[in-house]
Amino acid sequence: MLQEAGTPAHRLEGLVLACADRLGVRVTLFSLPTWINLSIGEEGQQRSINFRVDPGSPKLAMLEETYIVADRVARGELDAEQGVTALARVRSRLARLGLPASSLGYALFSTGAAFFLGGSWIDMACAFPVGIVVGAAMALAVGRRERELLSEFAAAAIGTLAAALIVRMVRASDLEASAAIVSLAGLVTLLPGLSLATAMSELSTRNLASGSARLIGAMTTLVVVGMGAGIGDRLALLLGLPRHSSFVVPITHTASISVQLVVALLAIAAGLAIVFQARRRRALFVLASCALGWVAIRTAREFGGSELAPVMAAAAIGMVGNLYARLRHRPTLAIVLPGLALLLPGSIGFRGMQGLIASDTLAGLSTAISALLVAASIAAGLLIANALVPSPRQV
Repeated sequence: MLQEAGTPAHRLEGLVLACADRLGVRVTLFSLPTWINLSIGEEGQQRSINFRVDPGSPKLAMLEETYIVADRVARGELDAEQGVTALARVRSRLARLGLPASSLGYALFSTGAAFFLGGSWIDMACAFPVGIVVGAAMALAVGRRERELLSEFAAAAIGTLAAALIVRMVRASDLEASAAIVSLAGLVTLLPGLSLATAMSELSTRNLASGSARLIGAMTTLVVVGMGAGIGDRLALLLGLPRHSSFVVPITHTASISVQLVVALLAIAAGLAIVFQARRRRALFVLASCALGWVAIRTAREFGGSELAPVMAAAAIGMVGNLYARLRHRPTLAIVLPGLALLLPGSIGFRGMQGLIASDTLAGLSTAISALLVAASIAAGLLIANALVPSPRQV
């Protein structure tokens, strides 16, 4: 369940071993994004159990409630049988994200993302229906393996074309909207920025197999989304619609406090709460985490410049998350994941892959390397946070 909720390999291993120590069981764990191996027993007398799992995307409700059960086992409040029963109750309460919720979550996140990409109120309004289209395309693909494998490609193509149509309609009303910002804001939820950061975090903690597999998976997703966006852009060209190919992505937009900023943060927090499947009562924590991310990256930019900003901001978010975990007996990732949303390098990597696909090799490689550097900086910042303010548990 932790794997399904998007937990990195080193944190998964730490919590499983904490439970095993409390239960008096010797366990060796090896995990990949799609596979978990547990070897149980003393050396030479082990038996192995294998699990085939789907690569996890963040699910805050599952992460938090699974962590609470595991933490109670590790502290001796529950035995093994009671822990298994509690986990079964947790799974039975969790529902899959439906079409309306998925569409709304993607739309709200896209609306807020348009601002942080440098967009205006009009761009934010245009990004909302694009997010609805992308979210609906992703939700409709769930349930059939063949459709799920093409979901990012199809959603990117449809979203890019939808963005071009919406911008054309807005410009016909004598209003100005950026096709580049609207299209990228609509697609930003498809980009594997979190996977890139998680992969670099696993590599930095010597989980080389899991980190390498996750990194290749993230790069594959970037290529698929880039190809889908390229198809949509080509269709827009054939139809005489506005295109987005000339857009250069800023690393982070950190404007001063304004009504537009507040609206953007509220939209991103609400979208993340839905897409990350957080409990309703935790929505304020998601908002607080997003605000923390904005404050951290803005402050880090002022003191450390663009080069050190991701490291300093990630370290600050990680330390606050670890303090929260100590005080509330909750997983650090419940605070850290939404806070990192404003730092993630997915959009930068996306433009790099588009450059490579368009045969602009030098610019594409430069942009893709920038995305990896941002992901590595985030991983380094989280390692610094864990060293300065260790969390009571591993998740």
